[in-house]
Amino acid sequence: MDEVSAAAYGLFGREDAVHAVSDVLDRGGSAVAIGDPGVGKSSLLKVADQLAQRRGRRVLSLAPTQFDRGLPFAGLAELIGQCPPGSELTLPAPQRRALAVALHRDEPGDRDADALAVPLAVQGLLKQLCAAEPVTLIIDDLQWLDQATVGSLGFALRRISVEPQRLSILVGTRPDRDAGADFIGELPGPHRELSLPALEDWAIGQLLRTRLGARWTPPMSAGVARASGGNPYLALMIAQAMQSDVSKWRWSAQDGHEPVFPVPPSLAGLLGEKVMLLPQNARDVLLLVSAAGRLTVDTLRAIVDDAEVESALEAAADWDVATVGAGSVVAFTHPMLASAIYEAALPADRRRAHRALAELLDDPVERARHRSKSIVAPDKAVAGELEGAAEISRARGAQQLAGELLEGAALATPSAMDTADGFRRWLRAVDSYVDAGDGLSARAALGKGAALAGSSQDRAQVLVRRARLAEDLRESRSLAEQAFRIAPAGEVRAEILQTLSERHRMEGHGRLALRLARMAIAEAVAADRPDIQLVALYQRQSIEQIWGIDRPERTLREMERLVARSSLELSPAEWAGARSFYAAWNDGTAESVVRDAIVKAVDAGRYADLSSLYIWLVLVLIRASKVPQAQAALEEADRSGAWGTVGLQESMARILIKEYSGDLDGARELARHAAERSRSSGLMYWLGGFLAQLGFIEVSGRNWPAALESLRELAEIFAITKMVDLEQLLWPVDYADAALQVGVLDEVEVAIDLLRRQGAAGRPEAAVAADRCQALLAAARGDVDGALIVLRKVVGNTGAECPFEAARSLLALGQVYRRAGHRRSGEEMLLGAAAAFEELGVPRWAERARDEADRIGSPSTTMMLTATERRVADLVGSGHSNQEAAAQLFVSVKTVEANLTRIYRKLSVRSRTELANRLHQLDADGL
Repeated sequence: MDEVSAAAYGLFGREDAVHAVSDVLDRGGSAVAIGDPGVGKSSLLKVADQLAQRRGRRVLSLAPTQFDRGLPFAGLAELIGQCPPGSELTLPAPQRRALAVALHRDEPGDRDADALAVPLAVQGLLKQLCAAEPVTLIIDDLQWLDQATVGSLGFALRRISVEPQRLSILVGTRPDRDAGADFIGELPGPHRELSLPALEDWAIGQLLRTRLGARWTPPMSAGVARASGGNPYLALMIAQAMQSDVSKWRWSAQDGHEPVFPVPPSLAGLLGEKVMLLPQNARDVLLLVSAAGRLTVDTLRAIVDDAEVESALEAAADWDVATVGAGSVVAFTHPMLASAIYEAALPADRRRAHRALAELLDDPVERARHRSKSIVAPDKAVAGELEGAAEISRARGAQQLAGELLEGAALATPSAMDTADGFRRWLRAVDSYVDAGDGLSARAALGKGAALAGSSQDRAQVLVRRARLAEDLRESRSLAEQAFRIAPAGEVRAEILQTLSERHRMEGHGRLALRLARMAIAEAVAADRPDIQLVALYQRQSIEQIWGIDRPERTLREMERLVARSSLELSPAEWAGARSFYAAWNDGTAESVVRDAIVKAVDAGRYADLSSLYIWLVLVLIRASKVPQAQAALEEADRSGAWGTVGLQESMARILIKEYSGDLDGARELARHAAERSRSSGLMYWLGGFLAQLGFIEVSGRNWPAALESLRELAEIFAITKMVDLEQLLWPVDYADAALQVGVLDEVEVAIDLLRRQGAAGRPEAAVAADRCQALLAAARGDVDGALIVLRKVVGNTGAECPFEAARSLLALGQVYRRAGHRRSGEEMLLGAAAAFEELGVPRWAERARDEADRIGSPSTTMMLTATERRVADLVGSGHSNQEAAAQLFVSVKTVEANLTRIYRKLSVRSRTELANRLHQLDADGL
């Protein structure tokens, strides 16, 4: 985990503030976070607490409430309670007694206590703590801290003299300049003031998706962001209230027209009181504004008498509820006031307002929305109008809104009519929600529409949609098989066959998946459904690539012809996947193809496509060894709300970034969880991908036995399924590396054979990697000269490998040079490999190359450790805790921690696992 990444700690849009806090923790001084209630001061300070503890600092934290303000020394009592037991015993007797009396631990004496005694005691305690270890003082809600504590701390901080790095102070307070201004002025420098502004829309969206689920796509979260004024706490409250009654509140914002949001309970009383101060006629006029979401004065005058409009706007301005802004648009002074006005109105008054707006507004989508809210019974005309509005919304890229309009159309369809219209509208609502990436609404709509399924074809359509929405692979396949048994020939069967093909591919049944894909293509052609045909062709190409069957390039040409001649607006996702996901690492067009598809998907509102598109983009960049760009792509995906509810694609993207950038512990945890999830769900294809990542993680950390454990399982999967390729990952290189290190040379041959098969299937870089591994195997068997000939040829073949693999070839050549006794050449190659890895942003591999270079004629690495450091390293590396090591060595825990800090630095390791592996490697080398 990146220590100073705000997003890693659940903060979004606060990168600058977290970096500033981190700097204060490193350099000392103070920082004051200023912001309105709910803007995130407390969250920032909680992250500061975690960062301080990760740095080994003692944290003293105060979080007073308004009830504490009137209790003298309440804050000081909390502070002293966090100091080491007995700390005050070292203070001079007068200070110790004054502190005990102030904290009600001792009875007051006959004489008055010295007013300076308590502040001096606080100063002494802080100085004593800072001498023992770095200290961080955190005060949240300074405005509620009792004045006795404020005065004592202010005095102590003004006069304390310690090294800047030994004391850092972080304070959160409200914008009121009078609250704690004197105390803030006493804080030690360097001093930073962190103003926490309202969050941008993307940050609110990320917060909602993280806390409440993936359905909060940017169009949905943007309205909440504006309603909350960018206040994260208020945004969460609004969103939670919406989720409690989705059917009532989920109308999406579009074209600047805000939906009405529920008023959070904490604001209901306050806003309700403010609204009720308005006269009734003003509330009636403003109800039109709140129902419309955006209205001008001229539009109001077209509905209501001029005098009433004038009177209502005067009252709204007088009570600071609404004003007239640019373009004569009536705007509420706080977005939630619109909701308060709407909630306060009677249902009949709301219907009357929507009816008036439906008669007046020109936009067909807005008109249909208001018409639907003006009726209490199904209406054929309104249903048709809503369906037409949904078509317009889809063309505008508002898939979520289209789903809501279609659901409204289905509900407005009279039951006396042929149920086919209602059923068709429900299914279209489901599909629109799926395209928008809102699986929750899709499942809810499908549950309602399923009741209207009459024919076997209708039931098959319900089943295939349930199959697509199911999170468990086996359940999904079972549902699709049920659908196939009852579906007649035609487009429904084509969809079912395509779905079955994908499910069997995920289970590792390549031949069966290919047969089903071909059948789906034939059914789609017969039904004249090029959209289904394109998806099935992409499925066929994927199977051909993974299993090395037929000619995937021919399938790509077929897709190109289909896209060129089709009059339909086909989804960009499959087309981008076909042209980029299986592209060579040096294909300069692959990245732009995916990026163009991302733009098209966002413009079309197809947020469901983004998870696939972004994992493809990350993989394309990683294959090209563009690690920093891949990191930026992941951050972009987070901002855009790309990740779906299943989460495996997101897990893969995060694992790739973490493992290459050096966070092996974080990558390992994610990969293990994802692998187990894939295994339990029967997702053999995904399991293979995560096992490959686990192997690379452990090879990167030089934990060879653990790497072999994962890669052996993956080799077995390849043997069973007959797969040849796996997302173009050169995982057999890691298999060969680990097997060589452990000395199981027969398994190196298995890995080389896997690479040869991959190379024969159209991956020339796999053939080059196979030559490298073959040379290393030859060197291990004693043919060093032959190995050098091959490796020099591989290294000299510039452009045959991606930059990362080329650096691995340099590393291999350096290793064999060293084995052959060519010290200078070996060191040159190894240092060159280290520089290449460093430039690519792959630190663990740079460390490995440097360590290899250090072994050429350099003193034993362990000789750099003192006797005490070596004993500490051995105990901790063998699994003992710091406390256990301290007990065995008869030293303090702090001494063990100090030794570990030096050991980690000298051995270039970052965790206990890496320490154990490093010591094992050194022992194996006889060092």
